[in-house]
Amino acid sequence: MTKFIQASERPHIPCEHPDLKAYLALFKQNLIRRKMQRSDFVKRDEQIRAIFQDKADLKSQCEALVSYVAEAFNHYAVWDYSHAYYPGVSSQQTARLDAMEGCSRVLPTLAAWLHANQATGSGLYSLEYERLDVADWIKQAFLAGTDPNHQGYWGDIEDYDQRICESADLALALWLSKEQVWQILSLKQKQQIVAWFTQVNHVETVDNNWHLFPLAVQLVLKDLTGEDHIEHSRYARVKEFLVGDGWFRDGAKGNYDYYNAWGFHYSLYWLDQIDPAFDPDFIRQGLKDFSDKYRYFFTSQGFPLFGRSACYRLSATAPLIATLDVCGANLPNEYLGQFKRAFKTNLSYFISNGALEKGRPTQGLFADDIRLTDNYSGPASSFWSLRGLNIALYCGDRVGLWETEEQPLEIEKESFMFSLNGPNMLVVGIQETQEVSVIFQHDYTQQQSPLSRKLASQSRVKKWQERLTGRAERPKNNLLRKGVTSYSSKLFHFF
Repeated sequence: MTKFIQASERPHIPCEHPDLKAYLALFKQNLIRRKMQRSDFVKRDEQIRAIFQDKADLKSQCEALVSYVAEAFNHYAVWDYSHAYYPGVSSQQTARLDAMEGCSRVLPTLAAWLHANQATGSGLYSLEYERLDVADWIKQAFLAGTDPNHQGYWGDIEDYDQRICESADLALALWLSKEQVWQILSLKQKQQIVAWFTQVNHVETVDNNWHLFPLAVQLVLKDLTGEDHIEHSRYARVKEFLVGDGWFRDGAKGNYDYYNAWGFHYSLYWLDQIDPAFDPDFIRQGLKDFSDKYRYFFTSQGFPLFGRSACYRLSATAPLIATLDVCGANLPNEYLGQFKRAFKTNLSYFISNGALEKGRPTQGLFADDIRLTDNYSGPASSFWSLRGLNIALYCGDRVGLWETEEQPLEIEKESFMFSLNGPNMLVVGIQETQEVSVIFQHDYTQQQSPLSRKLASQSRVKKWQERLTGRAERPKNNLLRKGVTSYSSKLFHFF
């Protein structure tokens, strides 16, 4: 039986219902975007693809990926690294908020690299061996982004604001780099940064995975300052979304989709790392329960992708690496090598087939594909594809990820079939074809037809309107919501 979760009324989200004033702001910011945009950073694309096509070791590939991301960020960044105008189609937010994501979603990767290398003091270099001073970039970004008098100010945080989401990534970056950045700041600089972050204590959020964003900020501030403003009611609500087998529903009326991987379990893992005493039993058991069956989803040539945010596909294995870190002593020996193989082959499969272009993860599965780019996703939103990399950088040395031998994936050993009762899905793997399928045993909608289930393309009128205003006007292509119930690791649904 499906777990009942008490629903709340969906609020009015300003960016979803823009008025004339909002459209004027969108148009203005779109003009600024065009003025500030740099040439496309393409000189490393073939190099990074080749690195993931060959048999290089995983650590070398991850180091190269960080270098690629950092060099491109340096190319696109403006206003003391507080924003970065990446190429790509816009979101329904303003172009300036899209550019904020170009900073907020990149800094955690740079900070995770700093954290991993703090003992050795190793420097980060471009793919042509030019030194990249990422610690200084992070410092500049925080001082500019939190200063109301600076051109790069990130802005005031309001109810249902995209900045709430981005503040969590920024807080994580600050926490990961605290020895190289936070600890060298003056008292006045620290107070300025804290003042910006504390705005999340007084805002409303959508009633789904967004509760985790203020919690991340609050735990970081408690760790850095000692001040405790943690909203435990938010955390209690998140726990209500757990339905079983480690799966969360994304709000009372939301989907069961890969936000479990790169949203819920990713965020919960970091709450546990920031404060190991916060709720270790729930967080770690949830990760283990999830990964015990989720590991069956992966093949060396893709996984059965379903739900929103297809462009975050590189982070699908994030919970597996997190589970190694917090549950390693309680896992079977072969999990380390198997989880490594899932992580490595997932990166290699997509990147070697074009998932990195112009210095950023593309807005699609492989090359850019606007049919798969949700209206809330902008040019830099796809950097959430690096969330699995962030965890690997952070704990890879500690868990033995880099040096362990890969072990076969479950589909490489035998065929299988089982049910996940929490999200009510059937998982089927056929060894002979190396294909894994996930079949939902319920419909999200009764309003469907053969034509309604296909991916819709953007009309010429909407494309023109989007380019003029700088606001996304794309059709909604979440196939779950269209009535598609069966998904294959061969990903043919998306072509």
